[in-house]
Amino acid sequence: MDRVYGRYDRQRNCWLTMDAEQTQRYCMKIDHSERVSADTGQRLYVLAAGQAVDEEGKPDVTHVLSGLVGAFVVEGPDGKAEIVAGSARIDKGASGAAPNDWKFVKLGPSDYWGWQNRVSDCHQGYCGSRYSILAPYGRGIRELAGFVASYDEAGTCSEEPCAAKSTSLESQLDIDSTKIDQKVFPLLVTVTGENKGTKMRSKTWTLLFNPTKWSYPEPNQWPLKGRDF
Repeated sequence: MDRVYGRYDRQRNCWLTMDAEQTQRYCMKIDHSERVSADTGQRLYVLAAGQAVDEEGKPDVTHVLSGLVGAFVVEGPDGKAEIVAGSARIDKGASGAAPNDWKFVKLGPSDYWGWQNRVSDCHQGYCGSRYSILAPYGRGIRELAGFVASYDEAGTCSEEPCAAKSTSLESQLDIDSTKIDQKVFPLLVTVTGENKGTKMRSKTWTLLFNPTKWSYPEPNQWPLKGRDF
């Protein structure tokens, strides 16, 4: 972390760093670390989450500011730590804060691991969240998901009849690790809720991984597609 972000600030208990444009300062802290015994040996997976701060180190919660995430895969051959894949400055979150409490997940049968979370926000009464699945791609880290996880427009209504006919959708994501013939496991996403006031029948969608784009595309007739917030 010192190599990537500079010296640790003991007063603020974080690494202070600038974003990619060198315009905003962030206080980076380790959110999750996990050791894995891979085919190539021991690996350490580290994810750091950052809060935007001002020049005095105080949190900057300006809504338009994203948080900052750093993700790294470290190998230690012969006792020497080496970053084999990593991205130090990934924009994630809102109001200056990156999402925390990331979940470490296995994404493929051949030692392919990453991190899973949701990123939530609201704009003018429209609220929602997106899935985020970060994983190694070459020497960097790539977003494999990014599609909508939940959506609620009730906040745009000021009268009861409007609220009763609004749309509110929620989903639950699982990784189908039984498909060991796949390079990257499919996702099983169960969608529930109400569409324009009508209760939807719960349905589980299978999202297959696209190895050409190295991401999970939204399927046809996906009920959460285009739900902006």
